[in-house]
Amino acid sequence: MTVNFPLGTVTLLFTDIEGSTQLWEQFPAAMQSALARHDVLLRDAIETGGGTVIRTTGDGLHAVFSRVSDSVEAALICQQALAGEAWTDLPHPLRVRISLHTGEAEFRDGDYYGSTPNRTARLMSVAAGGQTLLSAATAELVRDQLPKGATLIDLGEHRLKDLTRPEHIFQLAHPTLPDEFPPIKSIDAFPNNLPIQLTSFVGRQKEIAEITALLETARLVTLTGSGGTGKTRLALEIGAQELDSYTHGVWLLELAPLVDPAQILPALAQTIGVQEFPPVPLSVSLIDYLRDKQLLLLLDNCEHLIEACARLADDLLHQCAGLKILASSREALGIAGEISYHTPSLADSESIRLFVERAQAAHPKFTLTDSNASSVAQICSRLDGIPLAIELAAARTKLLSPEQIASRLDDRFRLLVGGSRTALPRQQTLRALIDWSYDLLSSEEQQLLRMASVFAGGWTLEAIEAVADDPDVFEHLEQLVNKSLVIIEDREFEMRYFMLETIRQYAREKLFDTNQGWAARDRHFAYFDDLSERIWFASRNDDMLAWRDTADDEIENLRAALEWGMANHVEQALHLAANYCIISGWLSTQADGLTMVDTAIEQVRSLEPVKGEAKLHRQKLMANALFARGMVGIGQGNLPFIIQTLQEAIAISRTIGDKLTLGYSLEMFYVATTFINVPGGPEAAQEGLTIFTEEIEDRWGLGMAYQAMARAAAMRGDMAEKQKYIGKLREMMHEAPRSFQAGMFYLSMGIDESLHGNYEAARQLFEDGLEIFKRVRNRNFQLIMRSELGHIARHTGDFSQAKKIYRETIKGWQDAGNRAAIAHQMECFAYIAVAEEEPQRAIKLLSAAEALRERANSPMTDNECLDYEQAIGELHSRVGDADFGSLWAEGREMRMDQAIQLALN
Repeated sequence: MTVNFPLGTVTLLFTDIEGSTQLWEQFPAAMQSALARHDVLLRDAIETGGGTVIRTTGDGLHAVFSRVSDSVEAALICQQALAGEAWTDLPHPLRVRISLHTGEAEFRDGDYYGSTPNRTARLMSVAAGGQTLLSAATAELVRDQLPKGATLIDLGEHRLKDLTRPEHIFQLAHPTLPDEFPPIKSIDAFPNNLPIQLTSFVGRQKEIAEITALLETARLVTLTGSGGTGKTRLALEIGAQELDSYTHGVWLLELAPLVDPAQILPALAQTIGVQEFPPVPLSVSLIDYLRDKQLLLLLDNCEHLIEACARLADDLLHQCAGLKILASSREALGIAGEISYHTPSLADSESIRLFVERAQAAHPKFTLTDSNASSVAQICSRLDGIPLAIELAAARTKLLSPEQIASRLDDRFRLLVGGSRTALPRQQTLRALIDWSYDLLSSEEQQLLRMASVFAGGWTLEAIEAVADDPDVFEHLEQLVNKSLVIIEDREFEMRYFMLETIRQYAREKLFDTNQGWAARDRHFAYFDDLSERIWFASRNDDMLAWRDTADDEIENLRAALEWGMANHVEQALHLAANYCIISGWLSTQADGLTMVDTAIEQVRSLEPVKGEAKLHRQKLMANALFARGMVGIGQGNLPFIIQTLQEAIAISRTIGDKLTLGYSLEMFYVATTFINVPGGPEAAQEGLTIFTEEIEDRWGLGMAYQAMARAAAMRGDMAEKQKYIGKLREMMHEAPRSFQAGMFYLSMGIDESLHGNYEAARQLFEDGLEIFKRVRNRNFQLIMRSELGHIARHTGDFSQAKKIYRETIKGWQDAGNRAAIAHQMECFAYIAVAEEEPQRAIKLLSAAEALRERANSPMTDNECLDYEQAIGELHSRVGDADFGSLWAEGREMRMDQAIQLALN
């Protein structure tokens, strides 16, 4: 049945059972039947009265009415029905609180959103069991249409949690119902000096629950975090929610305006109403007053008076047993009994909600749409989920679209200005906010913060020690962590350190302002150039997996170092570019690695010629880079260019006597020649084998050579020779069964078995290899293995399984940007279409693949041509020449995304 929910201005009715948790604990069986009866009574009253139940909430209901008078009558009938039940299995009747509020609400995804449901919920939270409360808006509309015998009791204005303005509350009364209830538990009902908030509080439910739980057992909880993360607003929200837990109230002491520690005690005395009576010291008077009080003290913004705040908190907590303190500071107070709670950035959904609400306040016509949603998400992400930064960005929607704001975030310190004139000066611009934190650092801490800004994506202790030029780096780093400017992330064997991007941009500006940027970036480049070599060495050995996380962690640093090197140290950058390209192959970001190494190669080619040792050094770098380019690029298509690249690597390394690079390049050249017929492949494999068995010792190169020799033997039909080298490979794999090279062995041998029609043996090899590539998290080779398994399914007639795999792999190759692989998957879909007698579809897919291969300069391999020629022959026999030509031309005109969609459909 379709339910039509009213839109626009609606009246919401919320209900909840008072004391339900205790009843469930003590009388679970009785509550089960009582709740079922409760639901029937309320749903019947609501639906009979013209309302619609939106959802159940465990022990209550949310309902909506289009007519206000219907909602009030339904509420009255609910309370009368509940009062008329016997509830014999419970110690007392179910006491249900009900709230009604009228206003505009946005309906989406089966529920209502906005201020109207929020106000309805808060109104219900302050009602007592059996009491029905109406907002002023609802009361005004229904005043002259009340149910017979009903009246409204004016309960006055009350401040409710989370709401920006007070609510005038009315109670629905009737002779058949009780009308005596406890006073409304609003904010004003408890002693406090909490300010009225003029904007809504967004999200943070998880944090509120965690901090509230900490306050139940700890007497001092300090909210730490960098500037703008919302520590103050979070503390105020918790204070408001916890008002009824403290007999003598919740009191806020704002420390930000104070500049002298001597001002703290007078400010606290004024806050809680304690007068000074000389000669009694004010500290004694304060402690005497607080000694027997049940009170929560909010110490806000302690960082600039941290030592004085620590002494005050320590004194008060030792002598006032009923006192608890919730502090906010950029660093913990550092006293016994303190629990420090790091205030995180907003979650993505919370950030977006905050941006939208604040944008609508600044620009009422602003709405979140499909077209601007990605820009809003980008703004929130790049601003690290920092509430103040997001609010400043949202205020800019008066002048700029979200797309314009997002495009200007590289200059965020000029963009994000113009906060509230009544806010603290440091909260009026993003720069002033961070200036406040920076100015509180020692000169050594400022220096380290500046140096750390050269890192992209975080750093290790070893890395910062290499870059910082600071003999006490550990101590100063600890202080930056304590002061919430550096974030720690636990890893299995070491800590990793980060800065929010906003802090990093600020620190980088300071770095270059002090003319230290060049030296810091040079040390950063040198460190990551060396690290890239260590990672490349690890990938050729059995400990590759141990370095896999390092590659993931440091890829942004490696790229940043490479960009700096290519701009300032062109020749040496070629070494890092080659290693970066290889590492990108691990991480399945090879398109980026290939682009960077291509650029580096061309830069070095354009340098002035050199002689002697300098020339030899440059040639060695060039040979390494060309080999890396060939090895990583071999899976991306354009095989003629790859073969040319490897031939150049062979020629250079042969000239300079670099046996290691020569051996690697020869073996990789042989692999390339197995795809397209180029002379010299077997000879290259044999020469590489000689190098790795007789001239140099290199396990990785030897494994490459054994694989090449086994493949070459199989291609010429020498099965005894093939088994000889497979046996040698198996011995190597036995020593390192989960290495990257073991995965390559399974791939190579699987392809060979498949070419010879041994599909079951090939399937097992591909599945074994797939598990290895999953283990080392190589997405590229996982796709290759999955594609090969798809070929097995296709060749054995399991077209359903083949199509399932190809759907997965073509999307994966599309994400990776590998046009040659996409074209091959289109061809595989076409071969299935031929088998399933869909010739028109097959022709379009094959011609679209041909056009894509031409654009990628990636012709088919010799083996791929076999399936292709057979399919083309069958299609010509089924479709006339004219129709074939028309369909072929139509397919060639398709865009890649259109052709992919045709394949997927």
